[in-house]
Amino acid sequence: MRTSCNGCRVLRKACNETCAIRPCLHWIKNPESQARATLFLAKFYGRAGLLNLLAAAPENMRPGVFRSLLYEACGRVVNPVHGSAGLLTGGSWQLCHEAVEAVLSGAPIKQVGGQLAEAVKIGEELSRAEDDGGSSVASMDSSHLSQAEPVEEDEVGLELSLRLEPPGNGSQPDDTCRLGLRL
Repeated sequence: MRTSCNGCRVLRKACNETCAIRPCLHWIKNPESQARATLFLAKFYGRAGLLNLLAAAPENMRPGVFRSLLYEACGRVVNPVHGSAGLLTGGSWQLCHEAVEAVLSGAPIKQVGGQLAEAVKIGEELSRAEDDGGSSVASMDSSHLSQAEPVEEDEVGLELSLRLEPPGNGSQPDDTCRLGLRL
């Protein structure tokens, strides 16, 4: 009789030869860490959600999916707005990696806060500015990043009307729309 894998054991489900979780845990050496990682993902995605995500992937890709889900969940805990992608593009990937190590060791995950949050925000703004060609960043000093204030302009009234009009020659309407725009 085969015993349940550490993932199925903490999820209190039966484990068999076609277990979706067992092959995902081989990269984690410590049995307690395997259980912590599985429990963390089950709390984050839901037990059924985790199992469905793993079952939807081909068997040879399930370990990669498990690891990817773990990094994304940890990234969302550290940086709830942008997640692991925001940490990666902001140059703070080590925070995501540290969060994964914290989950595996059973330590609490540190959220981005204070000066660290400002550094992550600056990195994300700089990354976004590089993608736009630098147009969104107006000035940067040593303490923070700021954007240019919009220039006050006179208001412009806009009226938009949409109506069906019959053609001018008096024949049947042809269902064409005419768009009137007046500034």
